[in-house]
Amino acid sequence: MLKEIAHIIENVKISPNVTLVTLYNIAVTGREKILRKLAEKNINIDLISQSPCFGGDITLSFSLLDIDLAKTLEIAAVFKTEYEKTEVNILSNNLTIAFFGAEIINTPGIAASVFEEFSYHGINIVLVTTSDSSVSCLIAKHDEVKAMKMLGDYGFIK
Repeated sequence: MLKEIAHIIENVKISPNVTLVTLYNIAVTGREKILRKLAEKNINIDLISQSPCFGGDITLSFSLLDIDLAKTLEIAAVFKTEYEKTEVNILSNNLTIAFFGAEIINTPGIAASVFEEFSYHGINIVLVTTSDSSVSCLIAKHDEVKAMKMLGDYGFIK
């Protein structure tokens, strides 16, 4: 659980008002097109997850601020007309909790500890991404109170 890794967590960032966009049955070449269109509309995306690509279509998920949802839906609608089999799923009103620490890369069990802690508190992680120095978890707004209590118990927030 988090107490096992709390000593390596240097910072926790909470980002509210986040939307998760998932595109199902998207051509691999469509990935670059949609990300480019979002950039052209000045939409910053945060978490990105892609299903494994074995030469066919993929599922692509990414998060962005709720305020960018209308522009994103316009782009998705145009994209969907080009790729008829693509399905779009939108899940708004979430928040992201990101744990940062330089030693994350050198510490086995980080993912297990994060998943165990969230599960213990009854918090569903909708999407998770990791890097050498961070673990970011997207959760639904309705779990915010439980998450803030959990983070407060470890002194990550005041």
